Amino acid sequence: MQTTTGMMAAAQPSKYRRQADAGLSRMEIMEGAALCFEERGFAATSLDHVAARIRSTKGRIYHHYGSKAELFLDVFRAGMMMNFAAIEPILAADMPAIDRLKALVKAHVLSVIRTKPFQNVVWEGVDMLRQGAMRDREHDELTDLARLRDDYAVHFQEVLDRAREAGDIRYRTVKIALNTLFMCMNGPIIWFTPRDGQGEDEIEAIADECVLYAMRLLNYAGDLP
Repeated sequence: MQTTTGMMAAAQPSKYRRQADAGLSRMEIMEGAALCFEERGFAATSLDHVAARIRSTKGRIYHHYGSKAELFLDVFRAGMMMNFAAIEPILAADMPAIDRLKALVKAHVLSVIRTKPFQNVVWEGVDMLRQGAMRDREHDELTDLARLRDDYAVHFQEVLDRAREAGDIRYRTVKIALNTLFMCMNGPIIWFTPRDGQGEDEIEAIADECVLYAMRLLNYAGDLP
């Protein structure tokens, strides 16, 4: 299975690339931090935990980040960039709306599975925003990141509307349909646990099954994996 670092190095599209690329060392810090935040949550994680995870020192972390909150926000941002990278080729492809929808759902599920620690941070960050759990400056940046998440969801909403117009799916309220779809697609954040030796075929099968359930929720009656 492709590593998180490999995905970022190979697949990050220019449209969503950050203004400055700080290189592999920054990404290694984010990977270690994502694992720590996933295991402990933001409040219980310290930069000492992150330094121990990457077998380095806090000084190396402080060279890139001024605080734990700044690091958390960068991990959140990276998690969203990974999702955008996963779906952008599908958005650019010429295909019927229903096929685009199925492809988008699978791409998102695969991104969640392959970058699960980062997606946990996105999940926690949205919850922290609701609770007002960060100081004003960090809260403002978290709000901006949540808008990025909203922009991501718009791509799904647009294809939902087109697929419904084509008569392939049925729903009454697009907001409810969209939220239900994301609950299904983000399910692996909660229940998926990677295993040693788990092959790509098994990951693909899990994603296909998630597509099946998601499309059935939208009253799709056509062919599915």
